[in-house]
Amino acid sequence: MPKEQILVIEDEKDILSMVRLRLESRGFEVFTAESGELALQWMAEEHKPDLILLDLMLPGISGLEVLKQIRTNQNIAKIPILIVSALGEESDVVVGLERGADDYLSKPFNMSILMARVNALLRRSRPNSENKPNKEKKEDSEDFILLGPLRIDIKRYHVFVEDKQVTLTSTEYRLLLTLIASRGRVLTRNQLIDEAIGNESIVTDRTIDVHLTSLRGKLGSARNLIETVRGVGYRFRL
Repeated sequence: MPKEQILVIEDEKDILSMVRLRLESRGFEVFTAESGELALQWMAEEHKPDLILLDLMLPGISGLEVLKQIRTNQNIAKIPILIVSALGEESDVVVGLERGADDYLSKPFNMSILMARVNALLRRSRPNSENKPNKEKKEDSEDFILLGPLRIDIKRYHVFVEDKQVTLTSTEYRLLLTLIASRGRVLTRNQLIDEAIGNESIVTDRTIDVHLTSLRGKLGSARNLIETVRGVGYRFRL
């Protein structure tokens, strides 16, 4: 079985070396880039890692610009991205998540927490039967979910709204499937954290709200299928 590949985009050599050694000791194949330009060039050569660790304060183009370019490139848009940054204010975290990051870890960080976040993101992004919700009565086959203007190709992890494909992050995709699988039940933010993100990640109610706001924005005319139940959580309207 091939090793899972992780790209670390970090310009601080000590941190880069430390993270690389820990990841390699856990059996990952690690690639590194000390600038956003080098990382994007490497991926343009048809390299597609299973996970990206991204610093925000990079020489040349910023980490947020790297994030934007990844999320707008259909070939690599769905790669899970964990921001690891010295910018640790709540506003920095919110901006990172709103721009499409799947998780955010502030420096300085505990290496065990980093590994837990890495493993959680990889586990959620692996194609397996756990990523499939229960079959819906509105499905036209076992490989598709059809709900109003929304169509999900479960096999290929593609989401379409009115036949136009939309690009979701792995976290947004998991949240969407978790809400659909709830069959109209209201899920609290804590339930969404447990079922769609995992308790290995340190996630707040605000984090869930940011992810769902971004998800709704991408769903366009299907955005109203996700309802906010004030003071409780969210549900998917069947």
